[in-house]
Amino acid sequence: MNKLFTLVLIGLLSLSTQAASQETLPPGTAILPLVTLCSPLEPDLGLYQRYGEIAFVDGDASLYIPGNKIVNGKLTIFMKPGFDENTFTIMFKVGQMYCMVATGKNALPAEPKELNGVGNEL
Repeated sequence: MNKLFTLVLIGLLSLSTQAASQETLPPGTAILPLVTLCSPLEPDLGLYQRYGEIAFVDGDASLYIPGNKIVNGKLTIFMKPGFDENTFTIMFKVGQMYCMVATGKNALPAEPKELNGVGNEL
């Protein structure tokens, strides 16, 4: 099975949701409806055996979905150590399901950018 999945522009289905706050979105902002590949199987061992990727970052996360709703879950970024092939996978766990949000290659540390003084105190 090919690691690179096409993200389809359709709403997430069959997920528990809660109403989003009624914030006004900035002009030009859009909510991109995405469908992700979900499975009850934990991805850790499979990603390591197949691609050499290990969990790199974990965090609580929210996905905005059509209908002005939010899905809360746990986000994990997996990466191949050493940047040999620079692969990564972003997974979102909601309930008992693990959903692939994105997968890719050419992951490198981000270059610092000018932030107009933000972070100068570091």
